Parts: sequence; structure tokens; C-alpha cells
Amino acid sequence: MLGPTAHTDTFTRDNLPSSDLWPEFCLEGFEYPEHLNVAVELTDRMVDKGFGDHTALIGNGRRRTYKELSDWSNRLAHALVEDYGIVPGNRVLIRSGNNPAMVACWLQQPKLVL
Repeated sequence: MLGPTAHTDTFTRDNLPSSDLWPEFCLEGFEYPEHLNVAVELTDRMVDKGFGDHTALIGNGRRRTYKELSDWSNRLAHALVEDYGIVPGNRVLIRSGNNPAMVACWLQQPKLVL
């Protein structure tokens, strides 16, 4: 079931429970590519499809567009890579309230593989 990974730190993958304890995944009828970056699909791809000016998040008294969210999460990912040497698969602790900043931080992690 597990395909290739872009992560260099495989701690999480190496410590998964045995496959007989996994839930059943019913993916019949879905066509997924071999590699899928969900953060890119939820932000950058929405901009590419022409939804950049549409509202992606509402919180802290304002609305943020897909373009804003994409730019925000990309800036966070680049800062972690360039300033702190984070590599794909490294674990990053996020401590935050339930707000748009938390969403941007959560979405930047998979973008580290860009």
C-alpha cells in the first residue's frame, strides 16, 4: 500500500503499526498519481485553476484568498529550508491557536519537498 516517499527522515513511516491494524482504504474509482502533495493541491493548484481571488480562509476578522494562502505557506516553507536547514521528512512542531496562521503553517510542511 505504501509507495515511494520524498522524505529523507522516515521515522514516522518506519514506526507505523502493522498493516493488519490499518483501516480499510476504499479507493476504487479514484485516479491518484504516484506522487501527490496535498498542500500544493489545496493552495497552488487552486491558484493555477483560476481560483486565486476566491476566499480560502475566514478568521481573525478577515478573509484570505487562495493566492494569499499559497504565498503565505510558500514563504514559511522557504524560511524553514533556507534559514533552518529543514529537509523533507523532518518533524516540525506547530503550537498555535485555531486560526488562519495555523492553517498556513500546517500547509507549508508538505511543500518542503518542492
